[in-house]
Amino acid sequence: MRAQNILHICSAALAALLLVGSSASAQTMPIQLDVDHASFAYDEQEALLEIYLAFEAATLTYTAADGGFLAELPIALALVRSTQATLDGTPTDPVWSEQVPLAFMVPDTTSLVEGQHFVHQVRASVAPGEYELQATIPAGAPGMEQEMSVRRDVLVPNFMEAGSVSVSDVTLASQITPSQNTDDTFFKNGLLIRPNANQLFGSGLNFLFYYAEAYGLDEVDASTGKYTVFTYIAEANIPQPMADFQRRVERELRSPDVLVGSFNIKSLPSGSYFLRIALLNENNEAITEQSRKFFVYNPEVQVEQPVAVETDFESSQYAHMDEEEVDRMQEHIRAIAADSEWRRLRSIQDLDERRRFMMDFWQARDPNPSTPVNEFQENYYALVQYANDRYTTSFTEGWETDRGQVLLKYGTPTAVEPHLFDRGMSPYEIWEYNNIPGEGQSMFVFADLDGFGRFELLHSSVTGEIQEQNWQQVIRK
Repeated sequence: MRAQNILHICSAALAALLLVGSSASAQTMPIQLDVDHASFAYDEQEALLEIYLAFEAATLTYTAADGGFLAELPIALALVRSTQATLDGTPTDPVWSEQVPLAFMVPDTTSLVEGQHFVHQVRASVAPGEYELQATIPAGAPGMEQEMSVRRDVLVPNFMEAGSVSVSDVTLASQITPSQNTDDTFFKNGLLIRPNANQLFGSGLNFLFYYAEAYGLDEVDASTGKYTVFTYIAEANIPQPMADFQRRVERELRSPDVLVGSFNIKSLPSGSYFLRIALLNENNEAITEQSRKFFVYNPEVQVEQPVAVETDFESSQYAHMDEEEVDRMQEHIRAIAADSEWRRLRSIQDLDERRRFMMDFWQARDPNPSTPVNEFQENYYALVQYANDRYTTSFTEGWETDRGQVLLKYGTPTAVEPHLFDRGMSPYEIWEYNNIPGEGQSMFVFADLDGFGRFELLHSSVTGEIQEQNWQQVIRK
């Protein structure tokens, strides 16, 4: 198959991308694998898909070898079309697949630390469309008693559509450097691009590098022969550019055009952000744009609190809430209320005092008290509505379900792996979070054990949540 002819495989482990925490034992930790991807134009019929794999070094199993210690890990990659056939359980042949024998060498396992990653990249050409990417480590591989599978939805656009201007997917990288080494797997357009597959920056990884390509610029009508690339960082829930994280560059009209740069994110507080790239014409009008979500963990950066707007209780929305509304809001906030707050609220009998508690509760979480809008509260109730839309059953409102409660408490997951039709298994989902404060990368497993659509939480890696280490056995029918 033509896709396999352009497959490129990294032949050696890369240096650590991110160093945090203390030393860890590979034998006592499950393998931590992050999977990411990006699509680029290739030819009239196919696009180029890059698949990025990141393995946490301390979770691999090593054996003594000449020159150090070797970790060998076979991984099977497959790309399956997302069609109704895959939804109803009908077997669908992959449009592309590859068995990748990985080997990582380290001089000394005692120097491995939690958060240190080896990165690998695979390229293949595929037709535009919607796919599911499957990465599978088989049972019996070193350190693997059971099969491990990671799945990602992949949308491959048609970048060659006539008359359109577009931007490729954005590759987020830990480093981009000029190079003429065309034999290096990470070489592209005169650059070596080290992808960051978990999109987590900060705490030592202070520069966010990005790579993208612009297509169809010959369709832009510009008397100057130039266009502008406007690149900026925005907070996840606020579309406006952040003042100190934006850049405008005027460029010659050429197609394709390589868009590459970096931002120093050392001063960004921990949280979720978007990198956005907009192409502007000579009238400063947006032609097209592309964005990519990423995460920052900078515990040493303190958020400056703005001056609060004085709010009079009597004129606030809370003063006019009836008892039923107060009761319902009380149940809504249970997922995020501290134990001390919940005990205090439960002890309050007076309705007016409960109203004042609600006002204080939301004001304490307002990220920008200098404005009349409480963004945290608005975002929270948007999650309530989302949970109701997605997870409501004939028995329970969506926000009250296990999935709804996790959504309210920890926000939207970085990735969801649905396993609705695996043979011999109850339907289940795996939610992955790149960074839960105080926990780091985390996972939740939900399963519909009784077949009525009630997905219950079986297992989580988060402290204080349900932990069932044998959850794979629990979901077997």
